[in-house]
Amino acid sequence: MLNITGSSLKAGEHLFINEIAALFEPWGWTLMSGRVYGYLLLNRGTVSVNQIAADLGTSKVAAWKAARSLEEFGHVRRYGDPGSKRALYGPTDNFDAPILRQCVLLGSLGKLLQNSASTITTGDVSSRLKEMARFYFSMRKAMESAIEELNVARSRAR
Repeated sequence: MLNITGSSLKAGEHLFINEIAALFEPWGWTLMSGRVYGYLLLNRGTVSVNQIAADLGTSKVAAWKAARSLEEFGHVRRYGDPGSKRALYGPTDNFDAPILRQCVLLGSLGKLLQNSASTITTGDVSSRLKEMARFYFSMRKAMESAIEELNVARSRAR
């Protein structure tokens, strides 16, 4: 739960931030990464680590580590502060980048399962691996189609 002492966030914003954190925790995100991500999604512009820490009631180090982790995986973007070494963070408009990584993983996993089903297994095990491969390839295709639809819609809006 958030420590809201001194926070400028409203109750609904806190709820949203907590829900985002809870939804991403099963994906291996730390609660703090989820909280920072939810917080940044609600901001119109870029935010300093100091402001993130103050609004979320956490340490600057914890906020910075979470922001860096989110940046590394393409969920947020770091911006420079002109005339300063201070970093500012904000959500990226390229929110398909993390999903593209998942597409690569699904394709690689599908290939491994498909090749293994044909070369090192037989019978029920081979059938299971082939079915899994088909599923992963199907998921990759669906995700890539959704990304393509997003890109087409964006290009039309410009």
